[in-house]
Amino acid sequence: MKLSRIIISTALVFGVIVSSGASVLGISLGGGSVQGYSADKPLDTGTIVQLDSSRKSGVKVTSKSQLQNMFGVTVDRNILPVTISSESLKNEVFVAVSGTYNVLVSTQAGEIAVGDFVTLSSIDGVAMKAGTKEKTVFGRAVGAFDGKKSVLGTSTLKDATSNKTQNVVLGSIPVTIDIKRNPNIQSTKADLPSFLQRIGQQIAEKEVSPIRIYLSMAISAISIIAALAMLYAGVRNSVISIGRNPMSKKSIFRALIEVILTSLLILIIGLFAVYLLLRL
Repeated sequence: MKLSRIIISTALVFGVIVSSGASVLGISLGGGSVQGYSADKPLDTGTIVQLDSSRKSGVKVTSKSQLQNMFGVTVDRNILPVTISSESLKNEVFVAVSGTYNVLVSTQAGEIAVGDFVTLSSIDGVAMKAGTKEKTVFGRAVGAFDGKKSVLGTSTLKDATSNKTQNVVLGSIPVTIDIKRNPNIQSTKADLPSFLQRIGQQIAEKEVSPIRIYLSMAISAISIIAALAMLYAGVRNSVISIGRNPMSKKSIFRALIEVILTSLLILIIGLFAVYLLLRL
């Protein structure tokens, strides 16, 4: 009995230690957030990669033009508690798709502070501070990088449009991987008054784009103007006709009613078109 208790206690302690270590390193033992992949060449630890469709279970360095294809970051196998290597994987690298790991960064967009979102820089596989123009971010910085401490190297970037050069400093900081749409992306939507947004949302029962709301306003205005113009012309012509020929009141009133009904029909069709435009 004592021996079995000792074995059980030892197993529990070992499990807690392994779980705690995995939590600190950002490794999901059950979820498989770190996996081995093949690469066309050896990759530095902290390189942002994407899946390589040209090879089975392969990855390659991500470039800024492939920002939306970011997949994970290469990690040092020595920090992993358990690694399973495969001889079939050429230049095998271990890639993390979640958790907190060291990522190569540059000062291309300025110093990186704790809590800043990071995205791909102009240097393939290297991150930088995310601004308001990048559509996708790789994650959030857990550490800071000012380009003065923990420097790994420097690089010179050349702007193709302005032909200007920029010297950037390279380093490595821990980043919590969370690939998603940039929360700080600059809005390209047209400005829309809040009361119009509320009206559109109440009619459509969902968020409506400003373009649809402005089109709806234009259709409503055209329908109302057309209906009023037809109604005004019908009433005016009826009054003039009655003045010229009082004996034809009945036929004139009948024509006036038809004009009124036609005006209402134009207005209803316009409002229904607006309803469909907002709802669909």
